[in-house]
Amino acid sequence: MASQDNKHQSLSSVRLLKIIECMADKTEPMRLTDLAAELAMTQPTLLRYLNALYTEGYIYQDMATGNYALTWKICGLGERLRSNVSLRTMVSPYLAKLSRALDVGLLLAVEHEGDILYLDMVGNPNNSMGALLRIGKDAPIHTTGSGKIMLSSLPNAQVLRILEAKGMPALTRFTITDQAAFMEELAKVREQGYALDNEECEIGHKCLSVPVRDFSGRIAAAISAFDDADRLTEERMTKKILPALREAAGEISYRLGYTPFYGER
Repeated sequence: MASQDNKHQSLSSVRLLKIIECMADKTEPMRLTDLAAELAMTQPTLLRYLNALYTEGYIYQDMATGNYALTWKICGLGERLRSNVSLRTMVSPYLAKLSRALDVGLLLAVEHEGDILYLDMVGNPNNSMGALLRIGKDAPIHTTGSGKIMLSSLPNAQVLRILEAKGMPALTRFTITDQAAFMEELAKVREQGYALDNEECEIGHKCLSVPVRDFSGRIAAAISAFDDADRLTEERMTKKILPALREAAGEISYRLGYTPFYGER
């Protein structure tokens, strides 16, 4: 009996969430009949859930039409979550765990006004300490693996506008400074789902970056593994570091509300 009760409660919770998600996708209040049809629920069953949501202030009923829609109270939950749990707080334990497991340094970065801003770093004792200077600083977006990840989600026209506005200075002899060559690199990043900084930002350092997505599917940040160039071999990156980075990025993205499409990398 207890097992059946738990199963019923679980099903009820899923139904309630499906109702909220369905209504959130609509731009106008929905008729009861349309909502029931879309959710494959009977109207009496649906009404029980709607009444509960109405009582708690999460939906309203339009007085003129009788149709239902979400209130902004649901937005308040998101705002409270965002104010209480920062991206850095959420990601920091993953960086520490990955650094120990992979013997590399780890970075968390976001886009900021057309540059890359480093929010957090866990250093590697085998690495030079120069990377510590990155935290809280900007880096030219075209020179980093994180920057390539952030730009990969944008239309080409927007990428070109950013490159033209910010310029493409050479930080090392390996920095890509030609727009056409950079756009070819970006196409490769989109295809493979990760980016490489091959001593383009700092001589002697390579960096492998993967995207972190939020509830909208947008790339919200990048996490990156960095190490001395001679230690970050292609075999080590592809067989050990990349799978671990992707797994961690997937878990972080899930916490940010992202649900990947079936078969998505």
